[in-house]
Amino acid sequence: MVTNKVPGRVKNIIVVVGESDLADRHTIYGYKKQNTTPNIQNLVDHDRICVVKDAHSSADMTRYAVPMIFSFYDADHQDKLYSEKNLIELAKDNNYKTFWIASQDGRGQYSRPFGYLSEFSNYVTRQDYNNKENHVDWHDESLLPVIKEKFADQSEYKFFVIHIIGSHVNYSDDVTQEDIDALPKADAYDQSVHRTDRILNQIINMADTELKDYTLLYTSDHAEIVGVGHAIQYGGYTQYRIPVFLLDESKKYCQMVENIRNNDGYYTEVMDKFLLLDMLGYDVNPAAIEETKVQDRILHSDGKTYDYKNIPTEKDRK
Repeated sequence: MVTNKVPGRVKNIIVVVGESDLADRHTIYGYKKQNTTPNIQNLVDHDRICVVKDAHSSADMTRYAVPMIFSFYDADHQDKLYSEKNLIELAKDNNYKTFWIASQDGRGQYSRPFGYLSEFSNYVTRQDYNNKENHVDWHDESLLPVIKEKFADQSEYKFFVIHIIGSHVNYSDDVTQEDIDALPKADAYDQSVHRTDRILNQIINMADTELKDYTLLYTSDHAEIVGVGHAIQYGGYTQYRIPVFLLDESKKYCQMVENIRNNDGYYTEVMDKFLLLDMLGYDVNPAAIEETKVQDRILHSDGKTYDYKNIPTEKDRK
């Protein structure tokens, strides 16, 4: 896919990967019951953020979904997680200093595929790795001091992956009193979305101060059937409808999203790598993008691949 390398086009790239985040519960996607995303909505209103409509993940489990963002692994080419260079390696090859900062762990059957990717970074800290000094744990707030410190790194080109717990069950564990006070009549899931909105706003404020010149991509790994979970065999489409947005002052990547939508009209998770490769200063063969657009394929929790229009739903249960 990659045909040429040119000097880095974006000096500082930030990818924030959310967890179990359902677009249907975001104010920025038209949710009216609660004001779950006031900070991001404010940035949308001031034309700093573009919201990607009709986006879906390419898997309904974190261990499948996250590698699709940062490697050439996809539903039909699962071997490429190991047989091809990943985007962390490619960033380093083009003189980016790379950072992986996570409140998620990277070991065990549910985590190792993205834990493996994280360890290609120049700097990595997770709740289970390289954590003696910074005390990162599963609370997303614990990442903020590390993020602030690493944003101040003097390297000219930097690539950051920030992997948060977000709205993973139990939802009540993913909220603080501030979120409860802000949305006192909301359920715990909505309060957890509000908390992610606050965390993202703090990351953006730090980036404005420390980095200034940067582009930020937010995407969830997959979505959530609220009160049920994800990786549900007959759970249908709700567990795939993710929020995606870009803080992109140039608006180049806001437009690129629209240009690389799948032929069925969706923006899909496997397209993230094309955005990131362009940000990193790599040219990609247009034919490879067109080939990816032709089929909207997902890797479901049963380990099988499906066309998105044919994923298992309740009507398929026998």
